[in-house]
Amino acid sequence: MTNTIFYLHILGLSIWLGSMVTWAMFAPKLGAIDPTKNTTNTLRVVFTRLSWASYSLALVSGIYLLQATEVLSNGNLEIGLLIIAGLIIFLHSYVPNLSAAIKGMINGAMLLVGLIVLYLAVTNL
Repeated sequence: MTNTIFYLHILGLSIWLGSMVTWAMFAPKLGAIDPTKNTTNTLRVVFTRLSWASYSLALVSGIYLLQATEVLSNGNLEIGLLIIAGLIIFLHSYVPNLSAAIKGMINGAMLLVGLIVLYLAVTNL
């Protein structure tokens, strides 16, 4: 059971990071080829749902692993960083009128925190 939950934890982290990186690579190019923003907005909704779902999977499975087992040696730090990442994602997604520079800094912070969390999780393998 613990191995399955740990697998789901790593899967959630991987999909979450992958969706962030993929969106960061495609979003600037979509603006140039989609002047109406219809496709861009549709894809933004899909990536937002994917990102929140995979983030939630990582957070819930991480909390379970922290509470039920000793699998996560850096569990408190990892869960704390995941919560901070969630706040950063919320800020990026739902606070209107942020400048492109601020959104870029937030994107960088999200990626950095995500990579640190993934590193902390895989050091337990």
